[in-house]
Amino acid sequence: MPPKTESPLHISLRSDGRSFVKGSPGVPNSIPRIQTTIHIRPARGPTFDCRAVTLELLTTQKVVVPSALSSGETVKQTRVFADPLVYVPPVGQFSQTMLALDVPVLIPLDRDIVPSGYVETWGASTVHTLVVRVLLGTSVASEQTTVREFPVAVKTYDTLPLYRQFNEPVCESQVSADKQVLVDVTLPASAVGPQDSLHVAVRVAANHLYHKRKKNLQLRLVTLQIKEVFEGFDGGLPARKERKLHSETRTHECALSTEGVDNRFLMVFPHENDMLDLYSGSADQVIQKQPVRRITASFNKNRNMPKLAEGVPLTHVQGFTLLGKLFALRYEIVLKIRLAHGKDVVCSIPLTVSPYNRASSTYLMLWIMAECQAARDVFGRDTVADIVAGRRFDDMYRAARPFCAPPVVYSYNPSDWVELGYNADAFYNPRSDRRYACEID
Repeated sequence: MPPKTESPLHISLRSDGRSFVKGSPGVPNSIPRIQTTIHIRPARGPTFDCRAVTLELLTTQKVVVPSALSSGETVKQTRVFADPLVYVPPVGQFSQTMLALDVPVLIPLDRDIVPSGYVETWGASTVHTLVVRVLLGTSVASEQTTVREFPVAVKTYDTLPLYRQFNEPVCESQVSADKQVLVDVTLPASAVGPQDSLHVAVRVAANHLYHKRKKNLQLRLVTLQIKEVFEGFDGGLPARKERKLHSETRTHECALSTEGVDNRFLMVFPHENDMLDLYSGSADQVIQKQPVRRITASFNKNRNMPKLAEGVPLTHVQGFTLLGKLFALRYEIVLKIRLAHGKDVVCSIPLTVSPYNRASSTYLMLWIMAECQAARDVFGRDTVADIVAGRRFDDMYRAARPFCAPPVVYSYNPSDWVELGYNADAFYNPRSDRRYACEID
């Protein structure tokens, strides 16, 4: 492996004050995409010889598994997108001499892309990286490569608790193994976010459809648990591991009949930080000028916020439902019914956990609808329909490619020099044997 040297180029992304992830990832009609412009400028001298520019989008998932003696780290990197011909010199030339190069980028994001995030409990993280490689040199012998990586924060919006499919009541019925008891579970909503209230209604009754019922059936305990399930897809990771987020037990010492016993559980889903409080109604009170009556300072010394990798949003530092190539996080509601003179019943219901709660989803829904309308205005209804209907990433990229502008080459001439914003008087130095820009004002 050749030694690393100082880069002869400055590679950056055009800044417009907004994220270069456009659209709403997870919502196909908004055409989620990475849209920006790569700026390539020389670091030493006025010009550089560019041979080619390649582009890659990588997804890196990492899990740290602690053990008794040490902690093992499992990493899996997936190439989501690659284009080796973002820029090539004209036909017949090995390279092209230029003052600067601007490369527009338009990469559609697939609907099953994994959102960026970090879960401290499992040491699991997902990071997306945009890799830019620039090949320099006038011959094969003098060729060198400059690589620059840019973190990409991808937030998906396909699990918002306000969606219709998550607000339809979920009703589950389960009969015990001995057919003596019938358990009915009802959820008003199947998706929840941080600080959201979760309601669960449970009804335990003797099975009225079974004619050989025992008359001495008794209900003793009803336990509700919320579990976070980690599933590893690599040989060094556990296939399934659970963590209990919430547990609540109700005690009953009563006989069971066909009328049943009702239990209603209410809990607030846990949260790691208060980033979503910005969307609540209490945020307006902070803006109002109020006199300070008491000044206090309190610090939590028992817990330190871990250093997050670049590209991880602060709203994604706790667990939420996701499915990746290396691991998956799922959530489920587990009900345990303990009986006397009958077999116990365990009922499990899947639960969708979103990074956003209902208060923030109200604001995000308006933004998502605006992004869908903006996509139709930019790409047209027919192109949006083609991209949404495309099942393969190559078809999506081929449909969006005509809307990406070609690279802009700033050649070695006075007009391009001035267009870059440099002083026109600095382009030519009479004391030099060669016509080149000797200084930049």
